[in-house]
Amino acid sequence: MPKLNIALIGAGRRGAGSHLPVISKLKDTYNLVAICDIDEKSAIQHAEKYRVNAYTSVRDLVEKEQLDVVDITVPGVAHHAVTCFVANAGISVICETPIAVSLPMADLMIETANKNNVKLEIAENYYRAPKERFLSEVINAGIIGDVSRIYRIFYEGGYHGMSMLRLRTNGNPKSILGISQVSPIIPIIDRMKRYHTSDKWSFGFLEFDNNSTAIMIYSNVIHARSLGRGQNGISQIDGSQGTIVGEEIHIVHQENIETGATSTGYLPQRVMVDINGVQVIDKIKLELPNQQVQWDNPFKNYQLSEGQIAVADELLSIANAIIQDTDPEYGAIPARQDQEMNIGMNESAQRNRETIPFPIIDPTETETKIHENYEREYGHPIDDVEAGIDTFFPRR
Repeated sequence: MPKLNIALIGAGRRGAGSHLPVISKLKDTYNLVAICDIDEKSAIQHAEKYRVNAYTSVRDLVEKEQLDVVDITVPGVAHHAVTCFVANAGISVICETPIAVSLPMADLMIETANKNNVKLEIAENYYRAPKERFLSEVINAGIIGDVSRIYRIFYEGGYHGMSMLRLRTNGNPKSILGISQVSPIIPIIDRMKRYHTSDKWSFGFLEFDNNSTAIMIYSNVIHARSLGRGQNGISQIDGSQGTIVGEEIHIVHQENIETGATSTGYLPQRVMVDINGVQVIDKIKLELPNQQVQWDNPFKNYQLSEGQIAVADELLSIANAIIQDTDPEYGAIPARQDQEMNIGMNESAQRNRETIPFPIIDPTETETKIHENYEREYGHPIDDVEAGIDTFFPRR
């Protein structure tokens, strides 16, 4: 497989810290040639570490480097501007989550990529984690039957949470009801260096077109495990003949069907392998009385930690799409749908718990405010890509 020239834009952003070490390990796929960040110190620091060229201007990066793909990790509000500028130069893109902060911004990205015949992948990595890949194998094997209901509480929220709910139900969203509450807190900086002055709690109830439903509860402070709010997350996937609680798979044996239908819980087993002195996950398997389900790690020869596997997966998705001229595994359209669900939940809460149907046709009040704030703060409308590429978007 030919190697692709890749550059990372947004070296100081949180996502860059997980992407750069993985790119450097995918040596048979990528040549990391440059790092770009508007903060010159950050750009130089990372470029020196990986022995590549440093840039503070996306314009200069695109003009001076021969690039096949860029990895965009700038603040979400800038995703559409950077993606469109790069795509107009004929370069494919993998962009951090969310795809954009509004649906019109996402649509601009998708239209520009299509117009220039370049690939656009979104770095949604939650479902790519080994434990989630394994649970997908369990569900696809019919171990718990058809998924009817999902509870995902105090885990990831927003577009990440919506992605997991949509993928687990294997349906398209039909409607959503949202409830939210904002409580003041003492100003804090969490373990991921994010600044908080309020606890934003949200509740979402989703209906899908295949009659499955889902409940999600999220709080930024609980997610950060700050102020003592370190509750364990609750993840439960109910099926027609069993359930998954966390990572434990519950099935009912035939002899118990008519005597209480009491389940037996089975925990999957992680099998590790030594790769040149490094312990790497080899597979996750589930041994049932009459069946075995298994997920094999396709990246074990890369010596990646379990947390890095999802990042490698998304980076190889865009590489394969470019080389084989296929669609990325995840893609921009599903990522847009995840953000549509997230925006719908916020809009429902703002409309005094009015149920929001999908698809959302017209810009919501939520998005209108986003666009107004954008133009007021940065001095140009969202579709002015040329102005956007020269704008400083502070990290928040």
